[in-house]
Parts: sequence; structure tokens; C-alpha cells
Amino acid sequence: MSAQAPQTLSVPPDSPRWELEGEAKPAEYQGASGLMLDGGAAILKDFEMRDGVIDADVITAAKRGFFGFDVRLDKDGRNYEEIYLRQHKSGLPDAMQYTPVLSTGRNWQLYNGPGFTGAVDIPKDEWFHVRLELTGAQASSMSKI
Repeated sequence: MSAQAPQTLSVPPDSPRWELEGEAKPAEYQGASGLMLDGGAAILKDFEMRDGVIDADVITAAKRGFFGFDVRLDKDGRNYEEIYLRQHKSGLPDAMQYTPVLSTGRNWQLYNGPGFTGAVDIPKDEWFHVRLELTGAQASSMSKI
């Protein structure tokens, strides 16, 4: 049995592979191209990933809010896992949070504390890199400017 080589997929902001919902559109901000999500979402069509790495450059100008990644979505989009950052909590123990979403219900009240939240520094109004590594029941995140 041979191991399958890791595959890399890079999807530009203006790709037709993005399904944009709500207030979401390709945009330029502080000299870089990206997807502007103002309460909206961007879903990568025709893609399935159970385990892997997501690398993204992100920026937030908001003083308060949430942004993150929904992963391991089921076919109808009702069940998935959500990993998100809360910029107004930067540096605090719950700046990063994980919750499973079951039948569209968020369960962060049940999945809270060590193992489900983490302290991360979240820059405001400047681009920074986020790496999310998913392996089995584990996920780890790293951000750096």
C-alpha cells in the first residue's frame, strides 16, 4: 500500500469555484485581493476534505465580531465544525473557539473551555496569516503576522 501524496489547491478570490452567500464578494483591501465577507460566507464548491491544512491570509477592520472556517460540512450543510476567531477577545482565553454545529444549531455553550477555546493574538486592520491543521479529531491553529 502506498501513501497518497498531499495535494495543494489554491483558489483565487475571483474564482467561479466560490459560492458566495449574503454580503460576500471579491475585493481589494490595503493592497491585496481577497474575499470581503461582511456577515456573508464563501463556500468552496466541488471540494471535500476530511483532514488537511487550510492556509489563509486574513484581515479584519471590525472592532467586534467573528470570522473563521466551517469544515467537514455534510452534504446538506446542516452539520459541520466551526473554528472561529473573535477579534474583540484578542489575547484572552476564548479569542479562538471551536464548536460542532448539529442540525444548524451552534453548541459553543457545551463545547467551551480548555480543548475548545484558545488564547491567540488577533491583529486589527492588518493582514496576517492563519494556518488551520485538521487531523482526525484534532485541529490546531497558528497565526502570525
